Amino acid sequence: MINNIVKHRIASLILSFPEMMFTSSVYIFLAIFSLHCQRQVHAAKILAVPMPSYSHVSESNAMAVELMKRGHQVKFYFPDDFDSSKCAPDVPSIRYGKDAVYHMMKVLDKITEVASEGKTSRFSFMQTVSKTMCAPLINDTIGLEKLRQENFDFAIVDYLFYIKCSLLIPYNLSIPFAGISSFIALLDAGQPISTSVSPFFMTPYTPNMAFHERVINTITHIMTNIVTYYFLEAYDYSKIAPGLSWRELQELSKKAEIYLENSDVVLSYPKPLMPNLIQVGGLTVKPPKPLPKNIQKFFDEAKHGVIIVSFGSIFKFNEHLKNIFMSVFQKLNQRIYWKADEEKEIGNVLMTKWLPQNDALAHPNTKLIIYHCGNNGMFESLYHGVPLICVPQAIDQFMNSRKLDYLKIGRFFDLADLTEELLQECIHDVLGDPKYTANIKHLSEIYRSRPETGAERAASAIEHVIKYGGKHLRLDQVDLSTFQLLAVDVWFTIFVLLIFLMKIIVFILDFCKRFVQSKAKMKQN
Repeated sequence: MINNIVKHRIASLILSFPEMMFTSSVYIFLAIFSLHCQRQVHAAKILAVPMPSYSHVSESNAMAVELMKRGHQVKFYFPDDFDSSKCAPDVPSIRYGKDAVYHMMKVLDKITEVASEGKTSRFSFMQTVSKTMCAPLINDTIGLEKLRQENFDFAIVDYLFYIKCSLLIPYNLSIPFAGISSFIALLDAGQPISTSVSPFFMTPYTPNMAFHERVINTITHIMTNIVTYYFLEAYDYSKIAPGLSWRELQELSKKAEIYLENSDVVLSYPKPLMPNLIQVGGLTVKPPKPLPKNIQKFFDEAKHGVIIVSFGSIFKFNEHLKNIFMSVFQKLNQRIYWKADEEKEIGNVLMTKWLPQNDALAHPNTKLIIYHCGNNGMFESLYHGVPLICVPQAIDQFMNSRKLDYLKIGRFFDLADLTEELLQECIHDVLGDPKYTANIKHLSEIYRSRPETGAERAASAIEHVIKYGGKHLRLDQVDLSTFQLLAVDVWFTIFVLLIFLMKIIVFILDFCKRFVQSKAKMKQN
């Protein structure tokens, strides 16, 4: 009897098993669907406005890829003729301008003719680039209307302290934004700043400044803000922000929810930061992919190693400078892999128009990179532990090059000083002295120990301010002027009070002196 009951229950369970599985599957499906819907509710529609150069776009692209992994929608705002083929294929874009990149490159080519002779004026460079970059962005009302129809929730805006027109896009759309740059001007971000330990990025100083250097550094901080506010030639942005004054445009930078700086304390000078400025250095760094077969063979067969040479996509050298480099390279035992404007191989030198730099740096035979000290390449060299020789040409590259000497991970020289002897001496020094390779490999270990990549830190920070806003991360005094943030008004007041106090003391001493003298005369009489 009992055996029959047991058999009956077992049979019932077996018959009901498909129904139980179906019910469980339904519950599991509903749970997953619920989580998916919940994630979609919190997903944001994000606009990315990068500067139209590959190095800047690659930073924004790395963040876009990470944000899309997390369920957010991201769209780029590009010039109409910008080649976005190197961006992630599933990141869509909206276009602005008419032949914008073409006109920009024509202007930049003229600048690089002067830069190749080491005669670039930094102020004229900033002034020209600012107008060239901003004109197509702020005059395309059709592109702006396309953005408005998208109803974006948030914007990631590429920003430089002398190119602030990009901030007008989120201003016009009335959406919160994050600022991103390789170097954030601390005063623009409303950061309290100590000019004694924070060198301005256009100076050659390190945190170990002498007294006269601290004085010059403080004056540079102040004067740069004055020049930016009042003397950098303005452009007409009335179409995109009618009624906004030039001063108000300069102050827009302080309205960012957060700032993402493509820097890291391992490769940058330590500095005091408020929570709204987050270092996300190495946005473009990633594990290497296999090299093309012909390049792989070139590296594998290099008995004495390979030197990579790259000066970016904007600046170009004249024939005289190319001849100096070529003359030195052909005297070396190492092979040279050179990103240039032509495709040819001369002896130990392979010149190509395309350079998979991150992948080439990872090859064990890579011994050195000669570079213009752009920020992304610095981090790629750090990640793969390859020492550098830097030839800076503009803006933050000058500060980056000085870090090599400060950290003892390479050498640098200014283009105006270039000679065959100098170049040859630098190469032999970096390749012959093991301290450069040892130091950068040590820093590479520290950098790689980070629990999150730069792109992951950036995405987490953006998600945080989209959900909670960024007010709690900023100082209440974010709207203080440059002079107030630098405490110039405080020290000026103290100076005036000291002068006044000294005058009072001098007056009292003089009064006492005359009183004593008058008493002495009365006694004599």
